[in-house]
Amino acid sequence: MRRSWFLLLLAGAITFSYQLAFFDRWFSQADEGQMLLYADILAKGGELYRDATLYPLPGAFYFLSGIFQLVEPSIRVARWLVMLEFTVFTMLLVALLRYCVGVRCAAAAIVAMFVYRIWAFPHWQFYGYSAQALLLLVAAALLLVRSFARDDVRSLALAGFLTGLAVFCKQDYGAAGMLAFCAALAVHVKSATGGLRTANAKAFGWFIGPAALVGGLTALHFLRQGLLLEMLQQTVLNHLVGIATFEYPGLPSLFPLFAQDPSLRSAAGITAYMPGVLFSVDWEMLRSSDFYREGWLWDLGLKAFFFGPYLLLTLGGVRLVRQRTSLADPAMRIGYLTEWVIWALGAVFVLSFSLNRPQDYVHLAILYWPLLALGLVYVDRVLGRFPGWRIPIAALVFLVAVPTVGYSARLVWRIRTVYDTPIENPRSGIFYSEAEAKLISSVVGYVRANTRDDQPATVMPYFPLVTFLADRHGPHRSSYVVWPVPEIPDREGELIRAIDGMDSDIFIYHFTQFKLFPSFDEYVPELFGYLVDHFEIDEVYSFDPWGYMLAALRRTPEAPAGTALVSPMRRFALRIESPDAPPRRIPRPGQGDYVAFQDWPFRPVMALRPSAAGQRTVLSVPLRVEPGARLVSAIGFNARRWFHYPPVAVAFEVAIVAQDGTREIAYSRSLDPHLVLADRGWFPVEIDLAAHAGRRVAVEFSTACNRTAGEEFWMGGWEVPRIVTRASAAAAGRH
Repeated sequence: MRRSWFLLLLAGAITFSYQLAFFDRWFSQADEGQMLLYADILAKGGELYRDATLYPLPGAFYFLSGIFQLVEPSIRVARWLVMLEFTVFTMLLVALLRYCVGVRCAAAAIVAMFVYRIWAFPHWQFYGYSAQALLLLVAAALLLVRSFARDDVRSLALAGFLTGLAVFCKQDYGAAGMLAFCAALAVHVKSATGGLRTANAKAFGWFIGPAALVGGLTALHFLRQGLLLEMLQQTVLNHLVGIATFEYPGLPSLFPLFAQDPSLRSAAGITAYMPGVLFSVDWEMLRSSDFYREGWLWDLGLKAFFFGPYLLLTLGGVRLVRQRTSLADPAMRIGYLTEWVIWALGAVFVLSFSLNRPQDYVHLAILYWPLLALGLVYVDRVLGRFPGWRIPIAALVFLVAVPTVGYSARLVWRIRTVYDTPIENPRSGIFYSEAEAKLISSVVGYVRANTRDDQPATVMPYFPLVTFLADRHGPHRSSYVVWPVPEIPDREGELIRAIDGMDSDIFIYHFTQFKLFPSFDEYVPELFGYLVDHFEIDEVYSFDPWGYMLAALRRTPEAPAGTALVSPMRRFALRIESPDAPPRRIPRPGQGDYVAFQDWPFRPVMALRPSAAGQRTVLSVPLRVEPGARLVSAIGFNARRWFHYPPVAVAFEVAIVAQDGTREIAYSRSLDPHLVLADRGWFPVEIDLAAHAGRRVAVEFSTACNRTAGEEFWMGGWEVPRIVTRASAAAAGRH
């Protein structure tokens, strides 16, 4: 017993110590931001589902809100909490393993959990409902095994209660744990002899009853709030609709096995299947290495990660069937049941992953801990059965463990050094990369400078961390995170009315949206059109080519001055100019391939597709110039192409052609927003036409690009050109 306690304390000390090096580095704008913001809403007296829409059940949010009522809310407080939770998680897993393995293999779990902690990144790096549910489940597993070992119904009841809390934190993980534990309990009940209190039909009541109590209390709470049906709609129906609506990533193809798989190396494959920690801190080193560029071991390793659990669990299940006679041996029974519990957890987690979406790296990695524990159980069993193999097995484990632990330690160092810049904000307390620190400070500073404490701040589609750090609230319960699936009826209409009625004039827009979803303008077109009509970009925040891109918008109280020079209803001429061939005129039926009128963030746009290979796309429109007239427009890339590989530069030009054929270049500028961050945004074009007053001219807009990759509408945006006169400017009150 003394030796076991020493091992647990050692596990806690080691786990706590190594996390100190990096627990306060990096940030998650969406998941972490949502946890912090919603817990803060609760701590201020709000209620979930009424004041903020939410897919998960609220247990983890309530727990964090309780902490926020004791201490000032901050990211750092939540990070301390999750660091302590992972320390306890590791100690509980070691204690669980001690029921079925020796001290050495249980001690090896400390190392295995270090590797798991790093490679499950970003899980366990920030406080989240997934980690909270897993902590409760490993505690429940330990209590369940304890109840088997001691015939203790109190431990069994407490295991059921913790499992119910796990469901309360994350419904799918908790339900999977409930299934695994009920199956283990059934094995215990069916195989037990001697009238054990935990081995009869009543045992299921002792276990399921407390879990049901958690569900009943939850239902009662929301019933009293008048939110029970709303809670069920958001956590059950909306969750299922979201899963069924989009094509989330599935498992990678198993074949080819011994060759590079292009699907793993595509942009979509890297996003879905690349370990998050590698992409965050060591991607440049990896992709430039011969290991990645020349061989296929990387691809094989990823496929082993995704498909290996199915093989491991199948072999483990066969082993449990073959070893079932251990249930009749008092000396082996508890060890067998413990292995059964761990195997069952691994099996239901992998089953849940297989039935759920998305099936990507990050959603599988956090569920790997029972598989690692099973691996230690099997090593212990082999060593016990074949003691002569100890040296070869130890050598093999050493050969695998040393480079794995060594590279994991390098990743810890990379996390610490990449994210080394703090910001001055009492709600932060963590470190960011230099570019991210500048971005977060700038955006939060803008919000706080342009709103009062009691005014709403709108951040869409999703960057709730800004709202939390600015200590503001949103204008509507659905405004904090706007997913592609509407969680309430007439969501767009409600959001428009809420934004229109708020007494603040700013809006933060997040361009860096998840690739697997449609873009914001596609899934809320009415809301996006409203924003285009009523807001314009005031400042752009983008300090890293690969990084987050946000913009501060400001309300425009008046309609734009002047009249549109170009529109779909007005005839214009279109041609492609080439340095070594006569101009090629584009007939009206084919003009839609080169010019389109669209709403972009946040301007109505005439998109003129650039031409490459020395060519130029030219749109020409006739104009009779009135006295005092000005041509007003703006140029820019669509934000979807601010980061584009290969980089593309586009030359924008406006020329005035007189009736005698004289051509004057009135405006010219090139943009390359991939390489030049200052080229991200809109750039005004204003041309005084006074020299042509009273005459007829042709106004020519043209775009040309340096690569064929730039021959698309999103590379050639002109704010719909307008002709502004003194009279129209005075009427609009803007120019």
